[in-house]
Amino acid sequence: MEKALFNYIAKLISDYPKTDNYIHTREEELMNKFQEFRDDNVGGGRLLNGKDTGTEDMAITLATDRRLTNIERHADAVEECLSNADDTTYQIIKELYLKQNREVTVYGVAQLVSLSERAVKYRRMKFFEAVAEKLGL
Repeated sequence: MEKALFNYIAKLISDYPKTDNYIHTREEELMNKFQEFRDDNVGGGRLLNGKDTGTEDMAITLATDRRLTNIERHADAVEECLSNADDTTYQIIKELYLKQNREVTVYGVAQLVSLSERAVKYRRMKFFEAVAEKLGL
């Protein structure tokens, strides 16, 4: 696996615990963005067949926003791979990427799970490959 792809997936996994916050923030940005005044009353008189499409427009905006869709897709891929991982691999990923303050290195995780450093790196790489496959990378 290329280093850039490895780092990208590592960042996705590290950001996984904050995903709900990212999704909420993006939805708030989309729902509360500044909208210029739209004058639908062009030509004077009463507006015929005037419908308020604000809710429909908001639903379409939320459904079609690429950044929001990507955040959700990344979170789903990481979540699925975490749920499919065995207990040892889950503990390795949790210790290295999911904890708020990372306290141990790969060597420290190897001691925690009673594996060699090489075995820990192998399991981590297999997990990263599974995430990459789910994302189509």
